Amino acid sequence: MADITGYTGPYDAGDDKRDPDGYSCVVSNDEQSLFITRYDVSAPSRVIENFLELGKQSNLVTLPEELGKGGISDFDIRLYPYRRASAWFRCGSDNSLIAITVKRNPARDQDHDLIQLMEIAQRRFAEMFKCQPGGPPQG
Repeated sequence: MADITGYTGPYDAGDDKRDPDGYSCVVSNDEQSLFITRYDVSAPSRVIENFLELGKQSNLVTLPEELGKGGISDFDIRLYPYRRASAWFRCGSDNSLIAITVKRNPARDQDHDLIQLMEIAQRRFAEMFKCQPGGPPQG
């Protein structure tokens, strides 16, 4: 965690439960979130379209196509800076969504970190839901 976010103090991790349709998990300290993950087993295209539209104003980087349709961009929550990757991708017959948010750390190449984390998240998602990731959704 410290390598990616630059934060070395104490933090609390969210619980380890998961929902069959979608779930979020937050790692935070007393003041702010440091690492946030979210997934939706079945997500409409408007979710990623909204993210990409907002991202155009905030240093948007497009994700590699094999991860689906998505990107990485900056945003602030309560004046704290974050970098988030969101991917809308096919897994089996569903169009799924994963979002990974980290506290911004200018000392790191967080785009590289987030791409690697998204690859891991999609592999784990496919294992959890017994589906095969297949890049961008059709249509």
